[in-house]
Amino acid sequence: MEYLKTYVEGLDEKIKGGIPKKHVVLISGPTGSMKSTLSFYIAYRYLESKKRGNVIYVSLEQSRDSLLNQMKSLNMDIEKLPSNCEFNVFDWGLVRKMVKESGNYGDVDWVKAIETPIKEYARDKTVDILILDSLNALYAIADMVNPRNQLFFLFESMREVGATTFVISETSYNSMKFGSYDVEGFLADGIIHLSMERVGRTLGRYISIIKMRGVKHSTDYYPLLVDERGFRIVSH
Repeated sequence: MEYLKTYVEGLDEKIKGGIPKKHVVLISGPTGSMKSTLSFYIAYRYLESKKRGNVIYVSLEQSRDSLLNQMKSLNMDIEKLPSNCEFNVFDWGLVRKMVKESGNYGDVDWVKAIETPIKEYARDKTVDILILDSLNALYAIADMVNPRNQLFFLFESMREVGATTFVISETSYNSMKFGSYDVEGFLADGIIHLSMERVGRTLGRYISIIKMRGVKHSTDYYPLLVDERGFRIVSH
């Protein structure tokens, strides 16, 4: 089995081998827990270290320019990646705005509309990492009549791309639910949970590998630090 590192200093040792490639992994946590940044970081560091590869980042809310400027401020400038690397950002926030202005917003099957260009792209090129940001934004625009069934086919569709997939899911503070419908965690191959806890006058960030099929791993929560060196955990 091939594995993908998280590149979070100290965490990969807690996942014996890493994230199995082609897994669909849920990155879950509350607002401000750096879910988007962590998923971008893993993909960026992968390309930087391999010096080749292909990433698709599907942003359903944040604009491409806003996302890339935010990541550039954290020393992740996609323009500085090696020439054999492709970091593609699909700006669905812009598409949503255009469709809304056209007056056809209610006629769109958004799940299919998002899946189709990804699959078409993957027919021509190998995709190493796929990121969907986020499920909550998808729920806000898609008609989820039968969530369990629709999410099953969405996750299977992402598996068909053949990439290691990170799906971002926003949850409430102090919640052990990993998705809005209680099925997301079951359908995913892995769950990386980011949490936040008040420590004095500050909010501390924590990370845990709740689930990773096919891998022996710790389920402890570790303090998560982010600085100019990137992500790292504190463990003893």
